[in-house]
Amino acid sequence: MVRKNYRVMSDEDLEAWRKRVLEKDAQRNPLDEHRRALRAMQNPVRRTIITMLKEKALSTDELAKNLDLDKKTLQYHLQFLKDVFFITIEGNIVDLTPPGVAYTRKVLE
Repeated sequence: MVRKNYRVMSDEDLEAWRKRVLEKDAQRNPLDEHRRALRAMQNPVRRTIITMLKEKALSTDELAKNLDLDKKTLQYHLQFLKDVFFITIEGNIVDLTPPGVAYTRKVLE
């Protein structure tokens, strides 16, 4: 399976993607999503994960080793990031979603 590299999308494309998602699910509350994202990013481990994924997708083994975390703790943090739509997990590969890419551009730089 070929993963899409959202890092190559322009800021306009990332915003258009976000709007399409919101239009598809009218029940989603952008304010609630923003609160959940802020809560997710309050944790330094999760901020570090996002920073590590800024340039390329990584395996869960690479993340665990670089963060010096056991698999269970890493999975906890990854699930948190997945729940706020910042990452995807396919097999053991973790990558950024368009909101994750937007976060790295707007907040980390």
